[in-house]
Parts: sequence; structure tokens; C-alpha cells
Amino acid sequence: MGGAGVMADDKLGDPAMAIALLDWPSSWICGKEGAGGLTLASPCVQRTLIDCVNVLLLVAYLSVLLVACVRGQWDVRGRSDAGRRRWEVAVVSVCCVAVAAAYAVAGFTEATAAAASVVRVVVWLALAASLHVQPTRPARTVAVLWWTLFSLLITAYNAEILAMAYTLDVTEAVAWAVNLLLLLCALGSLLRRSHARQDDGGLLEPLIDKAGSAHDSELYRAGLFGQLAFSWLNPLLRLGRSKALDLADIPLITADDCAQQASHKFSEAWSRHRQDKAQTGRANRLALVLFKCFLREIMVAGFYAFMRTLSIAVSPALLFAFVRYSSQENRDHGVGLSLVGCLLLIKLVESLSQRHWFFDSRRTGMRIRSALMAVIFQKQLKLSSQGRKNHSTGEIVNYIAVDAYRLGDSLSWLHMAWSSPLQLAFAVGTLFWALRLGALPGLVPLIVFGFLNVPFAKLLQGYQAKFMVAQDERLRSTSEVLNSMKIIKLQSWEDKFRTMVESLRDAEFKWLKETQMKKAYGAVMYWMSPTVVSAVMYTATAILGSAPLNASTLFTVLATLRVMAEPVRMLPEILTMMIQYKVSLDRIEKFLVEDEITEAVERAPSDNNSDIRVHVQEGNFSWNANAADLALRNVNLTIRQGEKVAVCGAVGSGKSSLLYALLREIPRTSGSVEVFGSLAYVSQNSWIQSGTVRDNILFGKPFPQGTL
Repeated sequence: MGGAGVMADDKLGDPAMAIALLDWPSSWICGKEGAGGLTLASPCVQRTLIDCVNVLLLVAYLSVLLVACVRGQWDVRGRSDAGRRRWEVAVVSVCCVAVAAAYAVAGFTEATAAAASVVRVVVWLALAASLHVQPTRPARTVAVLWWTLFSLLITAYNAEILAMAYTLDVTEAVAWAVNLLLLLCALGSLLRRSHARQDDGGLLEPLIDKAGSAHDSELYRAGLFGQLAFSWLNPLLRLGRSKALDLADIPLITADDCAQQASHKFSEAWSRHRQDKAQTGRANRLALVLFKCFLREIMVAGFYAFMRTLSIAVSPALLFAFVRYSSQENRDHGVGLSLVGCLLLIKLVESLSQRHWFFDSRRTGMRIRSALMAVIFQKQLKLSSQGRKNHSTGEIVNYIAVDAYRLGDSLSWLHMAWSSPLQLAFAVGTLFWALRLGALPGLVPLIVFGFLNVPFAKLLQGYQAKFMVAQDERLRSTSEVLNSMKIIKLQSWEDKFRTMVESLRDAEFKWLKETQMKKAYGAVMYWMSPTVVSAVMYTATAILGSAPLNASTLFTVLATLRVMAEPVRMLPEILTMMIQYKVSLDRIEKFLVEDEITEAVERAPSDNNSDIRVHVQEGNFSWNANAADLALRNVNLTIRQGEKVAVCGAVGSGKSSLLYALLREIPRTSGSVEVFGSLAYVSQNSWIQSGTVRDNILFGKPFPQGTL
């Protein structure tokens, strides 16, 4: 039965520890473990704690099922969310039953292990049932949590056993493999739940449009292993190999990935945030709203980033086990096969987690970019007159083309911002494990390099803000020049304006150059740090004699320093990108909190006894919402039904301002404005839609057959 029992080499540890390890799976309470009593580092205690966690999760799962029965929420559809099961889930459940049977057989053959075997049999049978019995959302949540936590704990425990040069018996090895299958089922459940809203909304879609759903991407119909291996791309790749792809060959995306749903979701979240801010007086935080709006997607990508970081951090310890195994005279082939299996598993987890991390980050970034672009465009349509003065057309285009697009790439860098320091911390811990006190002096140059980067970070933030201001100035001037090109050509002012635009470009290039130079200085420091750190550590270890500088130690330290190289190299770039994202968030947030045209024109239903359609009484209007700077003063106007009114006056006398006042485009400081009925407005600037003549005549309305 039970756990790891056989010692690979008597010289690797104390004989009493070997006896204790042979005894741990047989003892449920671990009260008879020899050689010095029980500690948290004892394999017996650790395995018992894992069993206790399983019992607690089993009780939680049964409690949720009991609550569902009492409340009458036992939904058959909920059961078959795991029950409309694909074949792989059925295979996993059969494997769980097989593991339970193996533990039962072991319990009969080893009388001292009966208690532990009974508990593990019950746990594995319950796990097999949990794959199919999930009547409510809490039940699904507890089941997924159980699969994930059990798999991670048993993986860490078995990795520790193998690192101590012990072997796993057949039952524990098979149970470990089934645990990994349970972890895959947990990931599959999360992926299927991400499309639940799409499936629930299918009944609301018109049947006439369902023909197009046959060409949806295979991503939304792929199974667990298909999504893990990205095999849903194979049909498109085969088609691209046979011919050049055109637009009709590209699969469609569903509503979950469409810009309309992403923008609607973010707009509602931003509106609620603005209302809460107005009530509580807190500051606006665009980053917080984005985080709350896309929390689930961010957490899934963060899980993949954590799994990749963990798999990379374990690699040096695995190399240490390989080198130590190769230096033994009497080698246990079981240990060697276990090490090879661990290597394959770690590399598989690293590869899959890295690719899904980047894929989910890009996918969520696409939603963030679409939401921000749509919200910026909608904000521009409702922007007040003062807001239009604060943000020119060129700046608004820059918000969409530069800032929103940049924030679409922020999710992968966001997870790098915490996973790289975590990977660095794991590497430092491995160095202390290998070199002990000899690793301590090596942290000094690493900390020094980190503190030297602080002034560079402050300079980079200032340079980035000035660069964006200079870019806005250039875009504003370029937009004005293009809009007035006819006048510039007639007056032969090309050289003058070209010189002006080039001077603005030179100012922009100045800050860009400063930014890139400071980034280069930071990169040089961090490229130097691994070499300096390794030299200091080896010297300190040789002087202190804290660890033998043999092959296993040297290769482990070199592998650990290589693991440190990536986060050390990426930290300056991560810091630069975080600064750019902060600047972009601040710019977009400043635009989104601008005042809107909130004062609605007073509209009332037409009175049968009155033919007045427009009535302005003692109206005062100001573009700056300042009574001392009025654009229109003491306006009194009455327009009756059927009248045609022409407003005449000199240039700048306020004819257009009067129309804008009726359209509530100018803030009203006093007086009243009443418009009964609907309004139609034709701008004095000629324009045409991008479409046919019919489209420009109908203006979005259906074509009346027989009338036109």
C-alpha cells in the first residue's frame, strides 16, 4: 500500500529515518514513528495532513449536497454539466475507482494500514462521484477546489519524497497520475464555465442568424484535451496549408469575445463606479474597474502563470536529484524512472501553462482593448464643450490608437510583474538550500542592483509622461494642418507648417531618446547582476565552507542562476511597461471623468391648445459655464408650428451658438429652454457617409419598396 517505503541508498539518511519512513503509511496517527518523534517535516505527518484535508473537503462536499437536497435544488442539468460528460471524464472516474480498489487491497494485506486505507478508499470513491454529481454551483465549486487542492498537495508531497531519494510504490505512483488527471478535469471545468453565459443566451438569438453559428471557431466546441493542446486550430491550419486563406475562411467568434458584450460589461461597471464615487467621494480608479470587470479571466491567466513559475523553479532541484542519482554506485532503476517521469511532467506543465498564459492574456487583452475603444468613442459623443477644449480630436485619436491598444497588451506584463519576483524568490531559496550561508553574500549585489534601479524608474516615469504630452501636441498640430490643408495650399504656407510639425517631432524624439537611454542603463545593470552574484556566492561558499562544491552543487547553482536570469533580465522591461500602462490609464481616466452634456433640453408632449414648438425665455448660455463670459445673453425666442425661421447676422454674432443652445450643446447658466416634439439638425459642414448613394439617402432606415 501506501507511500514511499524503500530507501534508495542507506548513506543518504539516518537508518532510523528509513525505519520511520517505512512505517509512516501504516500509521494513521503516526504515534509510533521512531527516530526522534514527529515533526512537520516528517513524511508521516505530511501524508496524514493531506488525508485530513481530503476528509474536510469531503465533509464540505457532502454538506453542499445535503443543502441542495433540503432546498430542492437537485438539478439534473447540473449533474450532467459533469454528466453530459465526455469520454475523458468517464475514464478519470474509472481510474479513481481503480485507485480506491488498490487501497482496499492494500488495507487487507497490511493490517496496520487498515485505517488509512479505509479513509483513502472513501475519499477516492467520493472523488469519482464528484466528477458526475454536481447539482448546484456551490457543489461544482467545492468539487473543483477539492480536485485542484488534492492534486497540488500530493504532487508537492511526492516531489519531496523523490527529492529525498526515496521511491514510490505502485499504488502511490498510480494515484499520483490520477491526481494529475483530476487537475486537468478542474481546468476543463473552469474552461467550460467560461462559456456558460454564451450557452444560456443561445435561446435569445434569432433563429434566422443561427446558420452563421456553424462557422464559429472550433475553440468553443473543443473538449478539455483539445483546448489544452490547441488542437482546435488544426482545421484552420489544414485549410491554410491547402490554399491561401481569405476572410470567409476565418472562423467567427461568439458573443463572449465580441466587442459589443465587452464594452457593455465595462460601461455598466464604470457607471456603477462613478455613482459609488459620487456618493462616497472616493477617487476614480480605472484600473480597479478593469480588474473587477475581467476578474475571472485575470485569475485564470494568473493560475497559468503560477504553474509555469512553479515548474521552472522546481527544475534546479530536479537537476540536483539527477546528478546525485548518477553519482551513486548502486542505482535503483525505479528512482531513475521516477526522475525521468518527473522531468517529462514538469516540462509538459511548463509548456502548456506558458502557452495558455499568453493565449488567455491576449484574449482578455482583446476584450479590454475593445471595451476601452468603445467607451472612449461613446464618451466623445457626450463630451461637454469644456471637455472638447481640454481634449482635441488628435488627443482622442491617440487615446484609442495608442493608449487603449497598449492596455490590451497589459495583462501578460501584469502577471510578469508578480511572477518574475516570485520566480526570483524561489531561485534564492534554492540557492540557500544548495549553498546555505554561502548564498547570503550573493544577495548583497542583487539588492544593490535593485536599489540602483529606483532612480531610473522615476526618471522613466517622468520621461514617459513628457513623451506622451509631446506626442499629443504633434498629433494635434498635424490634425489641424490636415483639416486646413486647402487654406495652407492657397496661401503657400507649406514650408512654415512643415517646419512647425518637424520641430514638434524633434521635441517628441528628444524624450523618446531619453527614455530609451535610461532603459539601456537599467538593462546593463541587470545583465551584469547574474555574473556578479554567482562570483560572490562561489567565493563566499569556498571561504565559509558551508557546502561542498561538488558536481551536484555546482550544476544546481548554475541552473538556479539561469532560472534567475530571466526575471532579472525582464524586471527593467516590466518596470518600463508598468510605467507606460500607468500613464495610459491616467490619460484615459482623465478623459472618461470629463463632464458630459447632462442638462437635457426640456421636452414635453404637445399641447392641443398650443402651437408653440420652441420657446426660450431669458436664456443665458456660456461655453465655459461661466456667467461672466456669456456666448448668448438674454435670449427670448418663440417658434410656432408651421413657421420657417431664418436667423441672420454677421460672422461671430452667435447664429450657430443659438442652434447649439437648442441642441443643449452649450451649458445654460440661467433661463429656460423648451422644445416640444423632436429635432432634426443638419450641420453646416458638408459630409457624406462611407457607402452607396442609397445608404446616404436612407440613413440606416429600411428601403421603402414602391415609394422611392
